[in-house]
Amino acid sequence: MIKIKKIIVMFFLVLLLLLSFSACKNNENADDDNPTDSATDAQNHEDNTDSDEEPVTEEIRLSSELEAVDFDGYNFTFLTRTWSSQTDWEEWDHRDIFAEEVMSEPIIDAVYNRNKKIEEKYNITITEVPVNDLTATIRKTVGAGDNNYDVVCPHLNEIMTISQVGNLIDLFEVPNIDFEKIWWNQGCIRDLSIGGRLFIIQGDLLILDNDAMEAMIFNKTVLQANELEDPYNIVRSGEWTFDKYIEMAKGASKDLNGDGKMYIKDDLFGSIVQGDIPTSFIVSGGAKICGKDADDYPVITFNTDRCYSIMEKLADIYSDPDNFVNLHTYYGQFGIYDEQVKMMEENRALFSWIRMRIVERLRGMNTDFGIIPLPKLDKEQENYITNMNAWTGAGVSVPNVDNDFERTGMILEDLCAESRYTLQPAFYEINLVGKFIRDDDSREMLDIILNNTAYDIGYIYNFGNFTSNLGDYCAKKTYASGFEKAEPKMQKDIDKTIDAYEKIG
Repeated sequence: MIKIKKIIVMFFLVLLLLLSFSACKNNENADDDNPTDSATDAQNHEDNTDSDEEPVTEEIRLSSELEAVDFDGYNFTFLTRTWSSQTDWEEWDHRDIFAEEVMSEPIIDAVYNRNKKIEEKYNITITEVPVNDLTATIRKTVGAGDNNYDVVCPHLNEIMTISQVGNLIDLFEVPNIDFEKIWWNQGCIRDLSIGGRLFIIQGDLLILDNDAMEAMIFNKTVLQANELEDPYNIVRSGEWTFDKYIEMAKGASKDLNGDGKMYIKDDLFGSIVQGDIPTSFIVSGGAKICGKDADDYPVITFNTDRCYSIMEKLADIYSDPDNFVNLHTYYGQFGIYDEQVKMMEENRALFSWIRMRIVERLRGMNTDFGIIPLPKLDKEQENYITNMNAWTGAGVSVPNVDNDFERTGMILEDLCAESRYTLQPAFYEINLVGKFIRDDDSREMLDIILNNTAYDIGYIYNFGNFTSNLGDYCAKKTYASGFEKAEPKMQKDIDKTIDAYEKIG
């Protein structure tokens, strides 16, 4: 019986070898018949010969599944904010809404081609109207009942002022928008809805939200001169924490001109920071000023041991201007973001807190730099978390006026869907990765930064004006007493917001 079993096994092994040989011959013949495919395969093999990376699985392209409708040349208009009147902020204008023509620039061309495709599908024209005071413009427009704008793009910190007085429609009520689709930011929906109502959304339609992601950069020359650990490896080990960041920064500062004083234009600082870092580090440390209850309403969550532990680290930073230089201390005296770049270029800073757009200013920097996520509170924290900056991160809202909301939803959905496969690759692969980052490690870090975002509704809505005072609380180490004083006003603002939203819908 055992011999018979062995014979059967050997028979099937021989049969499999014959079938495999036959398949190989068929493939060879197929390659002979199709030299183009053969050349392509050879090129693909050549491209991957020296790579140990696993093959990348291309994402299946999805569509909105919306049927084309003829809107008879309708002018579909976006209202956006421009910063052109403010020094050092011009680069925060939108470059993701409108492009007049193809200019051989990846982002501009992606916007132009995306718009052209949607314009042809719906027989519309897409236009953008930038204004200096978006809040005043939309309130005036809605108050007059004018439907001049189909979509408005406020920054996150403007949404409380605009939405509470009924200037915006609940986006969940706009037909044809499928918020379960991958081109809409699910974290934004989760964190910024209130009582089942949503008045602003981010997604693949925009890149100004990507530009507003917060991160850290480090100067490799300063790092090596101080014989410090590789930040990339620290991140990978899960030990990139506030303590590690503060320790490394304090070890790098130097009074370069020997005058006994540390000054932003003369000396080497361990880290450049800004007035935004309190809320930035609260979120990256796994806490929030306000969270949500089971009914989707904001609740105050600042008064926790975790939040206070983060504030202790921030107080250490804010009370140490010899090691941590705060750009906003010099706001109005000179271009602070220009100075930030200059310090990195002149090797006068080890670390710098950034909004992602600043990376593009570093293109001409001779010294290499790296990009890493914001630190965690401690190594026990599971993930690195990226905060969305409310001052520069824009979203999409719909004015509450008499308009064709079915049309608005259709066009927004299709624009966002198309952007996922055109604008977003242009921003990430061609622009950010292709032009500005210096190494493959930074690309790995970018995936961590862009894929783990969170929103703090307490920061964005600035309940009780608490967020605006956090920097002072850190510097004076009065965050506990400051919160105790602010808490009643915070709760009052939360109640007011909830009441206003319930009246809207």
